[in-house]
Amino acid sequence: MPWVRLDDRFPSHRKVALLSDRAFRLYVSALCWSSENLTEGRILEKELPLVARIRGHKTAAAELEAAGLWDRAEVGWVIHDYLEYNPDRAKVQAEREANAARQQAWRDRKKAEREAKRNGDRNGVTPTPDSAPDDTTDARRRHDGDTNASRSGAENQSSSQVNEFRNGVSNAAPSRPVLPSPSEKEKEDVSKTEGQPPGASLTHIGDRPRIPTNCEPLVAALSANDLHVGWELAANEWLLIEALIKRCGIPALVTSARGSWQGARVQPRSGRYFLPAWRQLPDAVAPGTPTLAPVQTLTGTDARVAGWGAIAAKFAAEDSA
Repeated sequence: MPWVRLDDRFPSHRKVALLSDRAFRLYVSALCWSSENLTEGRILEKELPLVARIRGHKTAAAELEAAGLWDRAEVGWVIHDYLEYNPDRAKVQAEREANAARQQAWRDRKKAEREAKRNGDRNGVTPTPDSAPDDTTDARRRHDGDTNASRSGAENQSSSQVNEFRNGVSNAAPSRPVLPSPSEKEKEDVSKTEGQPPGASLTHIGDRPRIPTNCEPLVAALSANDLHVGWELAANEWLLIEALIKRCGIPALVTSARGSWQGARVQPRSGRYFLPAWRQLPDAVAPGTPTLAPVQTLTGTDARVAGWGAIAAKFAAEDSA
């Protein structure tokens, strides 16, 4: 924004001190008008009413001309020595362009800083499950329901995109579900079969997992059906499996495992995956047990037709009698 330059002794100058109030106001207003519109001191006669809202503006202009403050021009006046104290149009425009360029450069720099900060927060690198320092398997895949798998990502990693209180998201590893333990009677039955005290470890022999003798037919049947899983189980889990074999039978367990295998989104990696579904199976029917045919209940049209048939049979029996 340009400025009008006035000497601090301007009001006491002999040319100004003798002016009337309206002429003084017109002169100062003309300085501001010329600086604002870059007229370089030229005042057009048709613009005179716009320069200052005063009465008798032509009389005031004649007074300024007589005092030597304005010089008469072809279509108006020129403020005397205006360019000696104020910049011309070219200089003002150059300063405005330089200021605009400097302000635009400042805005661009601030915008780039904000974008860099935003992209830095958004694109921050966090350890992935394959690169976490505590991971023991490079290609470990997680699946629902497999309690033998563990989350390999770092726990409670901070992220600018996730607020655990607002979005209900937590990076903590899920807790392992607690499987129901077999009863003491089931433990005693299996321990008698194996010749071991109740609660003895049946998990490993050396570095290889040990499969109890009573459970080997089930593992073989699952493998024959291409249901290959790991069998690193705890002693109480083997006791539970042996009790399930006695209660449900191997065919029912294999059928249930095949359904669980087909319904899993990710291939199970442990035999522990089948335990929850196996515990929901009904008891196997003993051989030779008679089965009752289901009672069929007629409803709707079938019931009405059956009723009419019974009435017709009754009438036919009476006629034959």
